[in-house]
Amino acid sequence: MQLPTPAFEVTQNEACVTVHVHTDQATANAARVAAEGTTFGCFIEPLYLPCVARSHRSLRLPYPVVTLHDCIALSDGSTTSACTYDTHAHVLHVRLTKSEYGQVFPDLDRLRPQLFSDEEQAQMERDAARAPAAHAYGFGQTDPLPDDYVALTRGGQVPFLDVEDPTHMPANEREARAEALETDKFDEGIYLDNVVDLDGDVAGVIQVTPRILTDACAPSSSVPAQRSVPPQAAAHAFLVQLLFAYVYELHVSYNDASPESAWTLCKLCRSIACFVDPSAPIDAVLRASYRRALTYPLYRSWALCERVRNDMIQLLQTSDVQARLCTALQDMDAIFALAPTGTGLAEPVETVLRLVWDTWLAPLQAYVSQAPADEWFALARALTPPTKEAVGEPSGWDLEVLDMLARESIAEGAGSFV
Repeated sequence: MQLPTPAFEVTQNEACVTVHVHTDQATANAARVAAEGTTFGCFIEPLYLPCVARSHRSLRLPYPVVTLHDCIALSDGSTTSACTYDTHAHVLHVRLTKSEYGQVFPDLDRLRPQLFSDEEQAQMERDAARAPAAHAYGFGQTDPLPDDYVALTRGGQVPFLDVEDPTHMPANEREARAEALETDKFDEGIYLDNVVDLDGDVAGVIQVTPRILTDACAPSSSVPAQRSVPPQAAAHAFLVQLLFAYVYELHVSYNDASPESAWTLCKLCRSIACFVDPSAPIDAVLRASYRRALTYPLYRSWALCERVRNDMIQLLQTSDVQARLCTALQDMDAIFALAPTGTGLAEPVETVLRLVWDTWLAPLQAYVSQAPADEWFALARALTPPTKEAVGEPSGWDLEVLDMLARESIAEGAGSFV
């Protein structure tokens, strides 16, 4: 099926042919371009509207140009080595280098899109898909997302994640989205119920001793195969999120993981759920973990967050910390393997968790296996408690006032707030 063709003009100088593509009718915020020989193609795909048609066009040029595969975000100031986007004019400028410098391409004003066969069009889309991601994700990856995962995003079936395609969203927007979702999801009634804790359920999970603190852990026998190891600051920032989520899950599951445990690990990690870059200082990372623990899971308790933080400190200060961290990551792998059995969406769950593992946990596993123990002792010292004011702002959560209301409710023998 032939797709709509955007308006365009073509200009040239001695070195390049420049295609000016008008995007004012596009419903996307990223474009992929490809050039092979005398053929040029531009694909503008939807970001969050998976059923909207993609604008595309293919031109047959009179002479060959240098092969090009590129991707660019359609946002203010976006530029690559071959592409520039003008947000005010809604025009994408694509520079195609001539194979022969100084060659004059005749009749560019008469160029018209030519119809491709389905096979030719599919090949052009595959070529364009090989372009680097418009925005890096994970620990700086720029590879295109896996095909099976991209298919999920187009079908609207992406469990666990709040940002589905990080390659089309700048890092600062992903972080802002995470903050906004936490703000929207916070429920004062649930928070108050967890403070009052009429049935003692919260007190019960707080009293659990995570088995990762007490079980014997054998030293890791091999270093996982991994092309690159993340930098220390990013590895530490992600580990804090992940370890918080893991220890929290051990508490609420009473050390007995279930098919729902993978959801907890993903949702309590901003970097996993929203592909937020793990670049913030440790105190900001811990603040984000508290926010997510107070908005997403069943038990939303400040006291539980504090118990989890103290357990993390204890873990990072153990003499065999590396072995325990490696064991924790192996346990998380087993939790991921358990997840598809508890849902009717086994294939989407497997696809998402495989991306999560390859993007985040596998590089972290490689880092942990070679890091010296004194790193973890220093990280433990950095886990200072966030204030309730810092966690609640700028969202307008006055946790101190809510705690006061809860204490008054306990004194008056009031019931549930939900």
